[in-house]
Amino acid sequence: MSEKLKRCKACDETFTWNEDVILVNDDVYHKDCVSLYPTGYVAYIDDEFLGETENEDGSSAYDILDEGEYEEETA
Repeated sequence: MSEKLKRCKACDETFTWNEDVILVNDDVYHKDCVSLYPTGYVAYIDDEFLGETENEDGSSAYDILDEGEYEEETA
């Protein structure tokens, strides 16, 4: 597996190209790993504050990460 693949800061798993991800202070998380609150949007894992984010609906990993930083989905 490539050492260039990015990993979720919460669960340490790599991203696939079409997963919804959240960008917080230049760190990338799976959308399902964080809790979002509509106060300008801030992200938490459990009760730990991570920071603010503007992509409350998440973005596809391929929109935020460079090619080679996520796994291609295999059929």
